Amino acid sequence: MEKLQNLLGTDFWDNFKEVFLTKEMFRTSLRILLIIFAGLVLIKLLMFFTEKLRRLLIKTSIVHDGRSKFRSKTVASLINNFIIIFVSIICGIYVLGEAGVNIAPILAGAGILGLAISFGAQSLVKDILNGLFILLEDQFAIGDVIKTENHTGTVEHMTLRTTVLRDMNGSVHIIPNGEIKTVEVMTKHWARALVDLKIMPNQDLSAIFAVIKEELEKSKEALKDLVLEPPELLGVDSVSTDGVNIKILVKTKPLRQWETERELYRRLIDRFNRENIQLAYNYVPSK
Repeated sequence: MEKLQNLLGTDFWDNFKEVFLTKEMFRTSLRILLIIFAGLVLIKLLMFFTEKLRRLLIKTSIVHDGRSKFRSKTVASLINNFIIIFVSIICGIYVLGEAGVNIAPILAGAGILGLAISFGAQSLVKDILNGLFILLEDQFAIGDVIKTENHTGTVEHMTLRTTVLRDMNGSVHIIPNGEIKTVEVMTKHWARALVDLKIMPNQDLSAIFAVIKEELEKSKEALKDLVLEPPELLGVDSVSTDGVNIKILVKTKPLRQWETERELYRRLIDRFNRENIQLAYNYVPSK
C-alpha cells in the first residue's frame, strides 16, 4: 500500500480515500455514472443526426449511383469516429475531475503533446488532408482502377492516410495519400475500349471497312452487357510503311473495357482470317 501511495503521490491518494472510502463515495460514483451515461446518450444522438444527414445527402444528390452512397457512408463513418473520440475524451476528463485528480497538468501535457505532434507528424497531417480531399471530391473510390506516378492497380482499401492498390500480378501497393500527386482513373462512371488493327496497305480498304462494320453489328448481342454505346469505326487512324492503322472505339461500363477489347479482337481477327485480310507483319495490339 505504501509503495502504491508513493507511486501515485500523496495528494492523489488522499483524494482517492476521501472520495471512495468515505460517505461521499455514493454521490461521487453516481456523478461519474451520470457523466458516462450522458456521454453515451450524446454519442448516440450525434450519430443519429449524422445518419439523417447522410440519407439527406443521398436524396438530394443529383447523381444517384453507388459512388455517392459510398462517399456519404465513408464521410458519415469518419464523423462518427471523431464524435466517439471527442466525447470520450471530454467525459474522461470530467470523470478524472470527479475522482479528485487535478486535471490542469493533464490539459497542459495534452497541449504540449499536441504541439510536439504538430512538429513531428507533418507528413501524417499531409496524408490525412489529402485523403480527405480525395474522399470529398470523389477523385476515386474502392473498386476503381487507377494509375499514379509509379503504380497501377485496383483500389482495394482506402483510409484518410493511405490508399491500397493491387496490381495485375497480385502485388499490393500501400501508398500514403500525401504522395499521390496526379491520378489517372480508368473506371470512373464509364470507360472506353480502344481497338487498333494494323493491316497491310495493298488491300481494298472499302471492302475491309464493310467486313469490320458487319462484324461489329454481329457483336452487339454478345457485348450488350458490357457496352453503353455500339462500337464506332473511326476509320484510318494513321498510315506508314509498316501498314494502315484502323481504329475502333467503344464506350463501355466501368471495368469492362478490357473484356470488350479482348472479345472484339477475337472476333475481328477470326473474321480477317476467314476473309483472307492480311494484318501487318509487325502488328501488335495496343495496350
